[in-house]
Amino acid sequence: MARNTVIFRETIHHHVERGWTLVVNEGKNVVPNQRLSDERISRGWSQAYVAKQIDAYAFMVHRWEHGQTFPGPRYRQKLLQLFNKSAEELGLVPRDTDNGVQDTPRGAMAALPHKATPGSVGLIEPLYDPVIPSSLIGPVGLVGREDLLQKLKERLYAGEHVVLSAINGLPGVGKTALAVELVHNREVRAYFRDGVLWAGLGPVPNVAGLLGRWGTLLGVTPDHRNIEGWQKAITTAIGERRMLLVIDDAWEIEHALAFRVGGPNCAHLITTRFPVIAHRFSQGETIEVHELDEDDGLRLLERLAPEAVRSEPEEARALVRSIGGLPLALNLIGKHLYIQSYSGQPRRLHMALQGLRSADQRLRLTQPQAPAFTSPGRPSDAPLSLQSVISVSDQRLGEAARSALRALSVFPAKPNTFSMEAALAVCNTPGETIATLIEAGLLEQSDADRYTLHQTIADYARLHHTGTDAEERMTAYYVSLVEAHELDYSILEQETTNVLAALQAAFELGMQAMLLRGANAFSHFLQTRGLFDIAGQQLKRAGHVARSGNDTSGLITTLLNLGRLAEKRGDNATAQACYLEGLLLARESGNSERQCDSLTYLGGIAVRRGELKQAAAYSQEALVLSEQSGYYKHSVTLMRSLGSSAFFQGNYADAEVYWQKALALARQQNHPERISALLENLGAIAVNRGDYEQAKEIYHEAITLARQIGQSERISSIFANLSEIALRQKDYAQVKEYVQKGLPIARQIGHLEIISLLLINLGEAEIGLEDYKQAGDYLEEGLELAQQVGHPWLICYALLAWGKLYFGLQRLELAATTFREALEMARDANEEQVGFALYCLAQVTFAQGNFEEARQQGKESLDIFNEIGHEKAKEVEEWLRSH
Repeated sequence: MARNTVIFRETIHHHVERGWTLVVNEGKNVVPNQRLSDERISRGWSQAYVAKQIDAYAFMVHRWEHGQTFPGPRYRQKLLQLFNKSAEELGLVPRDTDNGVQDTPRGAMAALPHKATPGSVGLIEPLYDPVIPSSLIGPVGLVGREDLLQKLKERLYAGEHVVLSAINGLPGVGKTALAVELVHNREVRAYFRDGVLWAGLGPVPNVAGLLGRWGTLLGVTPDHRNIEGWQKAITTAIGERRMLLVIDDAWEIEHALAFRVGGPNCAHLITTRFPVIAHRFSQGETIEVHELDEDDGLRLLERLAPEAVRSEPEEARALVRSIGGLPLALNLIGKHLYIQSYSGQPRRLHMALQGLRSADQRLRLTQPQAPAFTSPGRPSDAPLSLQSVISVSDQRLGEAARSALRALSVFPAKPNTFSMEAALAVCNTPGETIATLIEAGLLEQSDADRYTLHQTIADYARLHHTGTDAEERMTAYYVSLVEAHELDYSILEQETTNVLAALQAAFELGMQAMLLRGANAFSHFLQTRGLFDIAGQQLKRAGHVARSGNDTSGLITTLLNLGRLAEKRGDNATAQACYLEGLLLARESGNSERQCDSLTYLGGIAVRRGELKQAAAYSQEALVLSEQSGYYKHSVTLMRSLGSSAFFQGNYADAEVYWQKALALARQQNHPERISALLENLGAIAVNRGDYEQAKEIYHEAITLARQIGQSERISSIFANLSEIALRQKDYAQVKEYVQKGLPIARQIGHLEIISLLLINLGEAEIGLEDYKQAGDYLEEGLELAQQVGHPWLICYALLAWGKLYFGLQRLELAATTFREALEMARDANEEQVGFALYCLAQVTFAQGNFEEARQQGKESLDIFNEIGHEKAKEVEEWLRSH
């Protein structure tokens, strides 16, 4: 008791020094300060905000507004300045009272009573439960819990029955540690001036014994020494006192409710791993305690093992990720690493970090615990480990729930989520079993119908998981889901991580049929999202399965998807080889549908390579086959390919007819990817006709659709087209803006053709700005990529830009040579580029003094542009008139 008296006197002295006003027997004649409250609310300020501005605490503002205390002179002055109001306007004019003390001088402290009675509420020898765990954090505080602590304080000061709960019910998230730091907080102790009681429950608490200990501390003896007797005696003893009652680690609601024995001025704080207990106890909103984010987790690890984080920061960050930011795990690991680093041998620390990559080692990592710090329900001599903490919850599950938990471990851990339907399919169990895991705090509900397992819980369950039934059910479920929703990008986006996990399980377990089906069905979505490496890995596995199993149909499908992937990467040679092999196999097996697929894709490759006659032949053969077999899957693609052939030949009218027909079909099919692609094609026609505003409208619709389905390739390609419009309008700043948006996307997905096109446009913008050095850097990379891709059109486009660069530098011979190279490449592939090459060459030839030859080249260029209806015809005509 002597120690508490000292604490009390120091606290009183500190409070008076800070200008606080003490009120004794504050429950009598209390008059709320409505003016102060109204002024604060009218400004939209919280009590915490006002307190921060005047260097006070939120509970002090609360008490001033409720008339429980009156601010001292220093705080009154600060309030007047903050609100810019008079003392009368804020209700801060001191008034006489019949009972209590206001503006208490220091000398009046001697008049305060020194012994608490059940009905008194003054700051009189506060009672702090001796079993309150000591703070292990020190003055630096908890990491990443500042906002949560402040929120808890505000709710405690509002007089609510507060519930502290890790809503996911996760063991080791730091519920008790947070409560410990809260009750040791100076501000909290100042508010709950009559003390703190603490009861650690656990799975099987001695309720009567714990209540009896509280009663003994309060100096009371009940008439009947049973639970009800102790409850009544404790409530009477507490009376009007302002105390905080902490109920730690509640496992049953009945046990928790037994300790709600505080009076009207008390608050109750409960920690529990069970969400249902938290909600029932609080009768309202609970406060969630989540695991630490990656940065805060690294901060905590650095505090515990600074040398480990300093010497191997990336390995340390990966370790934080592997345990999902769980504070208990970080403390165990941090202390282990600190011991390993103490010797000063880097190799020993490195080996320790490497060893912690194993989930088994992380779970079994132990730390001896002093009896005073042992969690309730756990033997006092048992070392602390993640395994032991989680196993307490696991052992209380029934056999069905325990089996379901192990089955759910096949899902990737948090932040990944899965649906209830998927959980039921994988566990092969009724919904009630899943509900049991949620109530036990082992399975989290992240959304209306989405669930997740924390990494550490998943690791624990996976170590105890046996057999492969769950993996097989998971694979079957997700392969069927992908096949049924191949174009439903929102569903596939949400399930991507789970689908990939299912395909990995199929690969590891040798489920060849499932792997072949799933990899091919999921390929289109992965390519649409620009996940080329992942798509390539899955298709490579599928190809191996098909070849080893002599599955011709599966191999053809895989070859076609591999070809599409190679095209998107700009590798036309590989794409063509895949399509040709697929066509050969389809012909040998008499599969007309796969023949049609192969021919359609080969036609598209031929167009890009400038082989327009060959492209037409492939497309016509595909059309005949589709008519004969009634297979119209690629009607849109075929018409798009035919339109592209017409476009490159300068026949914009025919191209527009093909593309409009294809667009109508794509809209009927509700196929956003094809709609977006065709809109981009039609935008190109508008650009060449000089109708830039129409082109921008078309591109806007196309890019909106592409963004909706996350089609990175299309988004970056449209930015390239928009930059071309800006280039033709000589708006070089706009060119740079579009390139800055599109280039990172194209680089991320590795689309060489689009990267090249964007760089060439950027180079031309620099030419227009006469920054030839910078232009040369961009064009050099652009041409190199164009040559890798092998598109004659793209190479010609790069050569034309290089010619303009040389012309700007007045290196006329080099410019003329470059334009002639571009002209030769364009002759059989692209009428528009022939016109451009001739016009550029005419300008160089004129500068060289060959006027007649220049005019002849200009006239030839004009004829081409007039014939194809190109907007450049006006500029060429004006040039000829002036030259």
